[in-house]
Amino acid sequence: MRRALSILLLVLLGGAPAAAQIPAEWQSAAQAVIGELERDTPQAAKPWTGAELTQGWSLARAWRKHNNGNIEIILAEYLMFVALCRRGCANSTIEGQGYVGVAEQAKALRNQNGGAYAMTSNAHAWLAGLPDPSGAAQKNAALWAKDLDVAAADFATSNIYALAWLLARNRPTPAEQADAFARFAIFVQGKAWLGARCIDISRVATVLDAPPRVETCK
Repeated sequence: MRRALSILLLVLLGGAPAAAQIPAEWQSAAQAVIGELERDTPQAAKPWTGAELTQGWSLARAWRKHNNGNIEIILAEYLMFVALCRRGCANSTIEGQGYVGVAEQAKALRNQNGGAYAMTSNAHAWLAGLPDPSGAAQKNAALWAKDLDVAAADFATSNIYALAWLLARNRPTPAEQADAFARFAIFVQGKAWLGARCIDISRVATVLDAPPRVETCK
């Protein structure tokens, strides 16, 4: 049942039109979700210029084109790349590296781990083993391990998950790695613990003609 609901959620929220116009509700969702994720970080003081919304859209579509051969991105991809562009993605880069090179690294990571399901399982085991004083790493690993289909069943989401794990592993300390993975993986998982608080973005774009809903986990 949960797998069916997850697939339905992707269908309802994720299918972006091929046209160049960014859906207004996606832009609102990005600002709401990423604003909430940045609330306890120095990024919270950085004003939104609008450029990160358009840069994230373009980079997400370039990422999808390279990996899937089309530009029909899902919401998780848009949120991921807007979050990255908030920190800078000039010249189609991901944390200073060309997106094509990073895409190949993510592909290699997935293949090295034996495919999407094995990679997802291994990522959760890695997360559970990180010495995170807040305990959020272990909570997230347990929460996300309940249903591997959420991250692994769809090629696009498994690509984003591989990217999230790749970027998180590049952080200098275990605590920073756990925190980075939570802040990226939530775009696929819908829920994540950030320290002592748990954020639920699974309904952020389900209510039409109303502000995006970022909730506390129940």
